[in-house]
Amino acid sequence: MTDDVERTAEPAVDPDVADTDADADASAVEAVEADAAPSADRRWPILCAVLALLLIAAAVGCFYLAQDRSDLKDRVGAESAATEEAERIVVAWLTYDYRTYADDMAWVKTSSTEKFQDEYSPEALEGLREKMVGPQELVSRGRVVNSAATVKDTEHVRVLVFTDQTLTDKDIRAGGTDPLHARSGVELAMVQVDGKWLVDEMVQLQFQ
Repeated sequence: MTDDVERTAEPAVDPDVADTDADADASAVEAVEADAAPSADRRWPILCAVLALLLIAAAVGCFYLAQDRSDLKDRVGAESAATEEAERIVVAWLTYDYRTYADDMAWVKTSSTEKFQDEYSPEALEGLREKMVGPQELVSRGRVVNSAATVKDTEHVRVLVFTDQTLTDKDIRAGGTDPLHARSGVELAMVQVDGKWLVDEMVQLQFQ
């Protein structure tokens, strides 16, 4: 009896062709991997170089930040020290007694530069005593009301000191009247010499 059902013939596969296709696929994969490997190898040095540059930039940034903080600290220290010394000098300048005037002005030799000492020499101070302080028998007391400083650098600071001066002379004391009060502003140019702050220039501004 004849079989009416048609059977579909399965295509024959040539073993040689199959092997060839497999080899081709393997070769393609190897080629892709070979292409990818050099690309990955090239990226690593670039990434390492970028990372190194970032680390260097961070280190440089930290260095400059630390330097800025150090400079700021030095400037703040200079401002504080110069202002403190300027206030002390102004009080000494405005506090004197006609009987001890020479001793009261002794700070000029120890707290000022040669330039300042040339202007306020012992001879100049003695002239003030003979012409005004002595004959009027002046007694003065000074105090600091406020102060402000401008820092040029760690060795040069300008300080403006606001003061209140109480002044009496022989007539005021004899008459029992109130002392005179004078408010003024004194600007000092302070310089640091051998670690010590000295006054280099002083200008007195009178206020009412």
